[in-house]
Amino acid sequence: MASNRLRQVQQHLEGSDPVIDPSRIDGQVVVITGAAQGIGRSAALLFAQQGGKIAINDLDKDKAAKVVEEIRRLGGEAESCPGNVLDEQFPQQLMDAVLQKWGKINILVNNAGFCNDSAIHKMTEDKFDIIMKVHNYTPYRMIRALSSHWMDPAFREMPKAVVNVSSTSGLHGSMGQINYATAKSGILGLTKTVASEWSRYNVRANTVAYGWIDTRITRPPTESEVMTVGGQVIKSGIPLNAKKWRDTSDIPLGRPGTAYEAARVMLFLASPMSSYVTGTCIECTGGRFM
Repeated sequence: MASNRLRQVQQHLEGSDPVIDPSRIDGQVVVITGAAQGIGRSAALLFAQQGGKIAINDLDKDKAAKVVEEIRRLGGEAESCPGNVLDEQFPQQLMDAVLQKWGKINILVNNAGFCNDSAIHKMTEDKFDIIMKVHNYTPYRMIRALSSHWMDPAFREMPKAVVNVSSTSGLHGSMGQINYATAKSGILGLTKTVASEWSRYNVRANTVAYGWIDTRITRPPTESEVMTVGGQVIKSGIPLNAKKWRDTSDIPLGRPGTAYEAARVMLFLASPMSSYVTGTCIECTGGRFM
């Protein structure tokens, strides 16, 4: 009798059945940019595991196809949507293709990005501009491309969420990254504005700011892993001599985070677990800069 009463109290307080796993996103359609490797790939696999239908976007169509194969092999549903997010027309093309496939979009994860570092006095206009485009213009265009769908009264009650990616560089600045730090700071204002304007359409928008997550972008650069974007050769990675960055003594947890740990924060912000959270930024840093 007491246990039944406790259950009733829980249901009243939570407004739903506490037995239902709030991390499930069964049947929800998820668009993830930059989903072929690193945090994006981990998020795609995790969201699919929790019942989502995943649109895998990446510049590398072969790697994107492999992630789709992984998800399908595990019993999930996914579709490859390769393309260059810097193409002004691509965001709308991407959303239209996903809507044609599944008829709705519930979650957008703006994860695509890269670094193009340089000291202030050596930073070129082109290097600064391309980072602003990929980390500010692209998320804005992706979100704008959802306007007609998410503002449609027919989808008013449908759960909708945007997860944008920032960085400790955007919160605290970072030597050698004036372009990246500026862009990652800007995404905070973008997110809060979406949360303010679109709450009336049942849209939540949040940001996660990452510290040292062990992915390609934080490992030492290699000659074999480069890409050409907008006519610029981009070599991802942080040089081995960046000792301050690689020092874990100021990380209370004493280690870098994993891509799956990073992806779990995305899932939290996209799923019913954070149904009353919008316009905020969660720091996933292991305690660095606390």
